[in-house]
Amino acid sequence: MPGRSALKAEARAALAIARKELRIAVRYPLNAVNEVLQPLYQFLLPSLLLGATFLVGGRAIGLEASAGTSDLAGFLFLGMIVGGLVGTAFWEIAFSFKREMDAGTLEPAWLTPTSPETLVIGRAISGLVISGAASLVLLGIGLFVFGASFSPGIWLALPALLLAAASMIGIGYLVASMVLLLREPSFFVDATNFLFAIVSGVMFPVVVLPVAVRWVAYLLPTTYALDLLRVHALGTRPLLSPALEWILLVLLALGTLLLGRWVFGRTEHRMRVKGTLGQH
Repeated sequence: MPGRSALKAEARAALAIARKELRIAVRYPLNAVNEVLQPLYQFLLPSLLLGATFLVGGRAIGLEASAGTSDLAGFLFLGMIVGGLVGTAFWEIAFSFKREMDAGTLEPAWLTPTSPETLVIGRAISGLVISGAASLVLLGIGLFVFGASFSPGIWLALPALLLAAASMIGIGYLVASMVLLLREPSFFVDATNFLFAIVSGVMFPVVVLPVAVRWVAYLLPTTYALDLLRVHALGTRPLLSPALEWILLVLLALGTLLLGRWVFGRTEHRMRVKGTLGQH
């Protein structure tokens, strides 16, 4: 069937793009090491040291009161897993188009028979592989160096992470659309990546956010994915009923994918009509 053949061709193209991105990553090992070190020195170590100054009898009393666990290291390291997914959407997927612009290869890539959407999927695959590997290393550091303790039930939250990854592809489509429209998208990507991760609760319980900001958090799929991960791994109190969180996570994953794909398609069509792609 022609439709099935075209789908297989796009799948092969996406895998080829992913292999290319992974090959580039392997050839720059210091960048790969930085995938693990950067969350450590930028967020985890400062947060752990600050949290240690407020321990009472070796227990994070404030965290226990607001989240239901005193395992500060476990709480933060799990947050970095979802933070890595957010970073994948903003930097590995969306900002990769800026790197193509700077290299002068964006327009030639657009002229290939491959759908522009496939370029996003290929970068999503490689980005999620890198993020997953970095997350496993971070979890190991959290367990063996900082004394984090995770329940075996952490594996029950794996579907939540997969749904979060799917939703991040949708977010990647949305942010990539802005990258294509903006001349200098670096500040936009950096700022929105930080805000998205922070509002999702990667560094602290969502319940401590101001009420208005908390409602924004309830609209983000990563909020529920991270909450379910902490519930299963640390026994924290859920923000909402876990069953409701699963339903919302599925709906938000589908919604972000469909919306992101539609916006990216409209942006790509607009650039083709106006002939602005070659101006980057």
